[in-house]
Amino acid sequence: MRGNGVQRRMGGSHARRQQRGHAALLVLGGVVMVALGVLLFWLWLPLLIAVAAGGLVFVLLSQVGRIGWMLEGRRALRDPALRMEDGRLRTPVWLPFYAMLAALVATACGWMVLFLLPDSLHPAEMVQMGTGLAGAIVVLVAVWLLGQLSTGWSLLRQGQAWNARRMSPEWWVWAAIAFVPAMLAMGLLAPDRAGLQAWGLQWRGYDSQPLRIQLAPASHPEQARLRDAALLELVQPLLVQGSRRIRASMRSRHGSSHWTAALPARYRLQGDVLDIQLAGRLDPEGLQHYAQQLQQLGAGDHAALRWLAAAQCLPAPSAMAALSAAARRAQGAQMQACAQQRSQALQAMGAQLQGQILQVELLPLAHYRPWPRRGGWQAVALPTGDEALNDLPMLAH
Repeated sequence: MRGNGVQRRMGGSHARRQQRGHAALLVLGGVVMVALGVLLFWLWLPLLIAVAAGGLVFVLLSQVGRIGWMLEGRRALRDPALRMEDGRLRTPVWLPFYAMLAALVATACGWMVLFLLPDSLHPAEMVQMGTGLAGAIVVLVAVWLLGQLSTGWSLLRQGQAWNARRMSPEWWVWAAIAFVPAMLAMGLLAPDRAGLQAWGLQWRGYDSQPLRIQLAPASHPEQARLRDAALLELVQPLLVQGSRRIRASMRSRHGSSHWTAALPARYRLQGDVLDIQLAGRLDPEGLQHYAQQLQQLGAGDHAALRWLAAAQCLPAPSAMAALSAAARRAQGAQMQACAQQRSQALQAMGAQLQGQILQVELLPLAHYRPWPRRGGWQAVALPTGDEALNDLPMLAH
């Protein structure tokens, strides 16, 4: 009997030790989870703020829709024709589309909040992640819209009311399947902060220097083709020099990040007129002299070839000012080699354009908006990537 009591006491103490060990593990796990939660909250704070802002907008808009639905429901209670087969009230036709619009408006508001938050809160990739999330919500709404239209159209073909049956749950499955790939794709393809600035300028517009080149009428299509090709090759360096380099930097708790994007100059060749819209600020006197030399080249003055060759190899003044003395000497040697090479190419172009350039004029500065502008405008081809753009000294700031 005494032995059994000792065994029971030993078993009880062992069970208490196990309970204390389990409690300690639970406390340790809880502390780790709380620490991870605080870390994730600290890292994802800008995105959480944006999601909260978008969610608040969606809730406010949903309340407006809910009030409308309540008013619709009071009317439906007195009209049996507005009930479905199982006796429930039909969802108003306008409500799903209103909910879609509310989701898109809330998404746009959340993304704008994310973009306008102070840089001190942002890690470098947060805007891209927010853009990916916003794009995924747009894809979800698009699948939702497709499901609503498909359901309503099939009911109309069966002679029933548009809202006689709710959308099939399978469409939500398809929306969920498309959500994650869309978020990943949009996040990877989303532009950085410099790219977003370039996009914004192309939508809002910017001050641009127009340049117009009037050509002589061509006698036959082949001559026009050769003339146009030579002219575009001749003004290619000017289009590169007239593009604008956009730099964006950000210092936050995660360190410093730098991005580079380009706002390309654009041109349009219609018939015997070449219109150019420069995106970067170049020296007005230099541009005027360039126009004069270009017109003299068309008049057969071969002395203009040397000046044009040197001008085509000259970096933008802002780029030259940022170089050190040693870098300027190296750049000068590169300019001489470039001018010699360009002189040989300009010989053939000068012969092709002789008598073809009638007038070159600089038009007054104008507010130019490339997007969604159409009508034959094309952007000059520029290298892609931060390193390639930073290594191109001919881009203006």
